[in-house]
Amino acid sequence: MSVLKKIFFLATMLYSIFALTQNETSNWLFGEKAGLNFKDTRLTLIENGAMDTPAGCSSISDRNGNLLFYTNGNSVWNSDHEIMQNGTNLAGDINNTQSSIIVPKPNDDDIYYIFTTRENATNNPLVTAGLFYSEVEFSNQNPLGAVTNKNIRLTNTITERITGIHNPESQSIKVITFGSDVSGQTSPKDTFFVFNVDENGVNKTPIKTKERTIVSSIGAMKISPNGKKIALLDNEGNFIYLYDFNINNSTISFDTIVNPNQLMDPLSVYGVEFSQDSQILYFTGNNASNTSFLYKYLIYSDNIFNAKIYLSVTRDYSFGDLQLASNGKIYIANFYPNSPITSINNISVINEPENNDEGDSEFSPLAINLRSGASYKGLPNFIVSFLRNRIITENKCVEEAFEFTTDTYMPIDSIFWEFGDGTTSTSLSPIKQYTVSGKYIVNATITYKNIAYLIQKDIDVYAKPIINSNEVLTQCDVENTGISLFNLNNIKDRVINFNKDYQYVFYPSNNDALNDSNSIINPDNYTNNTNPEELYVKIISPEGCYSISNFFIETTSNDLIDIETIYTCEDSDNISNNGIGRFDLKSKETEIKSQFNIPETSMLSFYATFEDAQTKINPLAFFHETQTTTLWMRIETEDNNCAGIGSFNAIVNSGISLNIEDAYTICYSNQDSIINLDGNQTNEAWEWRDSSDQIISTNQKISLSNPGNYSLTVYKTENNLTCSKTKKFAIKSPNPITFQEVKTENNQIFISVNGKSNYEYSIDGINYFGNNKEYTFRNVKAGIYTVYIKDIDNCEIPINQKVAFIGFPRYFTPNNDGINDFWKIEGVSEDFYINGDIYIYDRYGRSLYFMNLITNLNGWDGTFNGQRLASNDYWFKATLTDNQNNVFVKTGHFTIKY
Repeated sequence: MSVLKKIFFLATMLYSIFALTQNETSNWLFGEKAGLNFKDTRLTLIENGAMDTPAGCSSISDRNGNLLFYTNGNSVWNSDHEIMQNGTNLAGDINNTQSSIIVPKPNDDDIYYIFTTRENATNNPLVTAGLFYSEVEFSNQNPLGAVTNKNIRLTNTITERITGIHNPESQSIKVITFGSDVSGQTSPKDTFFVFNVDENGVNKTPIKTKERTIVSSIGAMKISPNGKKIALLDNEGNFIYLYDFNINNSTISFDTIVNPNQLMDPLSVYGVEFSQDSQILYFTGNNASNTSFLYKYLIYSDNIFNAKIYLSVTRDYSFGDLQLASNGKIYIANFYPNSPITSINNISVINEPENNDEGDSEFSPLAINLRSGASYKGLPNFIVSFLRNRIITENKCVEEAFEFTTDTYMPIDSIFWEFGDGTTSTSLSPIKQYTVSGKYIVNATITYKNIAYLIQKDIDVYAKPIINSNEVLTQCDVENTGISLFNLNNIKDRVINFNKDYQYVFYPSNNDALNDSNSIINPDNYTNNTNPEELYVKIISPEGCYSISNFFIETTSNDLIDIETIYTCEDSDNISNNGIGRFDLKSKETEIKSQFNIPETSMLSFYATFEDAQTKINPLAFFHETQTTTLWMRIETEDNNCAGIGSFNAIVNSGISLNIEDAYTICYSNQDSIINLDGNQTNEAWEWRDSSDQIISTNQKISLSNPGNYSLTVYKTENNLTCSKTKKFAIKSPNPITFQEVKTENNQIFISVNGKSNYEYSIDGINYFGNNKEYTFRNVKAGIYTVYIKDIDNCEIPINQKVAFIGFPRYFTPNNDGINDFWKIEGVSEDFYINGDIYIYDRYGRSLYFMNLITNLNGWDGTFNGQRLASNDYWFKATLTDNQNNVFVKTGHFTIKY
């Protein structure tokens, strides 16, 4: 045994009287090797946990917050995250909503009981249904604990629900479960079992209470921290049942039903938890489409219709179990509702569960990243008494009275307070004032029956706004009248602990400020009544802390005149001819500081109007875009006093005229084609550049004939400011024309092209038709044609393409008159076909003649073996193979006529 473990073991042996603190819940182990530590009010991660469990689990720490062991109801891990001796095969079902709960044996710091739930028996005859408990003992031989007695049966039937609470009067713990009083799967789920655990161990004879029958074994059950209410969720029955609990005689009576459902949308409730003050119930559930909801229910609300309050909904993941922590927050397990369920690396938190209005209780979804661990459906199940002990107070402002008290499950013999600033108290309900703002950890060491234990709470002492009295807010008096316009909100410049979220309310007198009456209505446009004038300000922090102080407003003379005009080019905003320019006020600042010999410690700001300059609102950026106008500047000293206000003209020069297109095209048909361009005589200088950025001309006009990219920069001087404008343009060759589609069928030739103009079409090279990007020639005889395309302006390079129109003559007249004396297939040539086999037959199928591509050019003269054939019908079969190796077969007949 290590020295540390020996010290720890000896320390635990010193306790002989049963007492519970918050620290037993300091360590949470759950989900997929996930863990949280709440010791000393600080939430940290535990990243070396060993348990991987889909749902219910439980963990326990000692009074000092040191982890002892944890379980999923089936296995037990010790504080070294190793399986405890004999710590396997406990009877609990790890898939249960509440698979287990750990109960310390009263008045014996060496013994703990693990209660486990299992509704359904397994194939293992040793693992049957019911409620069981196992015993864990710490000793010199087993300082990390050992399971000494295992799976002692308490009931034959049970649901997934188990919770517990301490009874300080009897120094015992009540373990509460719910199930059937008789065995059998169809037995009604209608009975509460309350088992008593005291210094003698577990009383195996429970106190039973029959109540309403519920539908489902699934759904959590929790008892309120004050021990007065039990909430039981019926997952498949879609209801939440509230019961009253009498801790003294362990009896339970029905109180009310909470309906979690939406209209026509039942909610299968799963997780439930009470706020630390036992006034509010929180629950989760999913509807049929796996949309997950989070609600809170005001248990003691007078208006039953407003008691249930919606908090959140998600379709991306699901809300699981809820568990109250020692810091008063409620944490929510998250998971993906797949089959099987999938873990998620974050859990959610309700930061202010005791918020009993219709607000969101500061719910933060997925707020805690578990890093190496992940969440499933469950969080650790605890004896609720561990979580009741708490310090009650409210965060307040510095120098306000903090009222401290406690809420504990047991009487207090004495208490010792440590307020975190070195001061202490032994009063049960002390009142404390803090003189310095900040965060403090308040400790309350409570003594009960000579046993001291610690509870802690983080508090915030809010700062008050700090401002010195008699501050002076000065304004420049341009007209030397002693009267000027003030923005009283500029008093913020005098606040020592300035916060942008502070609010300011102004009053004419201290009495008005104290009584919050007669406040100044338009403080950002206030004209002083006297010079100087005393006013009062109440400065309020976001937390509601405030301070009241007087201050003075006072005018000073101003003589900032003759500020030189600033000029800019019209297109300095990168947009031409809009009348707006971009002014460099940073350079103007340097110029003005030099002109008036302004110290570097002073600040100069620019404004669009005199009123803005007076009130210091809407200051301009150093690069300001505007039309020709008057601008204002304000000088302030290092301590934010006005040192001068002046104005100057900001003039946008007239625009530069330049009429150059983006692109020009040279016609191919005119070899001497020239593009003549003019840089406009209203400009003063010209720079024509080629694609290499070399100047090719400085004349106003230029003639270009070579395709390429060019630019023109012109210059014009106005108000001693030379402005320039650059235009890039291109000289292009004619656009190419390309064929998109050519089709020959049904005595038609269809042509479509790709190009940027309109086009004319011809099949003889002489006559052109059309004025578009497609054309169809109709009633075209079979044969070979050349299709010609040109643009209507005759600038683009024409294109042409041969097309074949195949024709099979229906007759021929071989009478040697020189007209139609031969039969041949028209439109077939070696330009389009690589092979052709043409056979001619008589009516009996006798082959009369054969032609290929070459002999087809001459055709058949109507003879067979040198003899002229009679007038009659004859048949043919033509097999043609084109240039793409496509094979075409055509059969038909024709007639010989004389």
